[in-house]
Amino acid sequence: MPPPTLPPPSTHPHSHVEHLKLEPLTPSSFAEFGTAISSPFPPTLTHPPRTAETIPPPLHAPHQPTAVLANQNSALKTSPISLFVDNYPVRPPTTPRSTPQMSMFSCFPRNLSGIGIDTTPSSSSSSGGLAFKADILERHPYTTQTFAPLGLSAGESDKGSVFLVVVAPSLPGSVKATFPDGTSKVVTKPPDLSRLRAFVARGDQAVTYAAGTWHAPMVVLGQKRVDFLVTQFVNKVAEDDCQEVLLGSNSLRVDLKGLGLQDEKSGTAKL
Repeated sequence: MPPPTLPPPSTHPHSHVEHLKLEPLTPSSFAEFGTAISSPFPPTLTHPPRTAETIPPPLHAPHQPTAVLANQNSALKTSPISLFVDNYPVRPPTTPRSTPQMSMFSCFPRNLSGIGIDTTPSSSSSSGGLAFKADILERHPYTTQTFAPLGLSAGESDKGSVFLVVVAPSLPGSVKATFPDGTSKVVTKPPDLSRLRAFVARGDQAVTYAAGTWHAPMVVLGQKRVDFLVTQFVNKVAEDDCQEVLLGSNSLRVDLKGLGLQDEKSGTAKL
């Protein structure tokens, strides 16, 4: 059975936005939702400091700790660069205990497959053209989840491949969501649709969703597949590991103007 659908805006605790503009993913802008993982040092730093006293401060303090010398003083170690949280509650002995899990997600460009891409004009946007239609959100209530791209360089972020990070915090309380067969389900701590944000991440970044942060499934855009190393905790209980909701009439468009993408129908760039 597909996930339940949230009620329309008129009955939802908060109004929602129909159109989102992309923001750059930075440690400070994303701090409410988790961790934007970026290098703590500029690319011009090519030699290790001679002493601990000459270690440069992190680029994104206070969101990054001060590094220490490591690997026979040939490296700088910044730890923790992101959190790895296990908040699973104590369950009866018959319930499996949570364990760390590492997965690979091979994500194909949405603009080439057309999955989740909307080309219809938006009443709240004059740009038209390509947009990502966010119509489903998920969250992992007890665990962080980190997506780290492999084989994607920072230089490819302008005209190659990028990935989107669409997130929302949780509301207190609950709402009644409806399944396609007419039955309903109470969703506790539903997404706050009035505070949805959309970020675009470069190839030299990773992202950690904080436990309980609502987010869209991974969205890759560009011309190449991106493989992500994904780490989280799981206990193999579906409702504990991942909760999903369909947005229904609350769905929104993320404006992709300016990414220079090609869609799967025309094959031409949408600027």
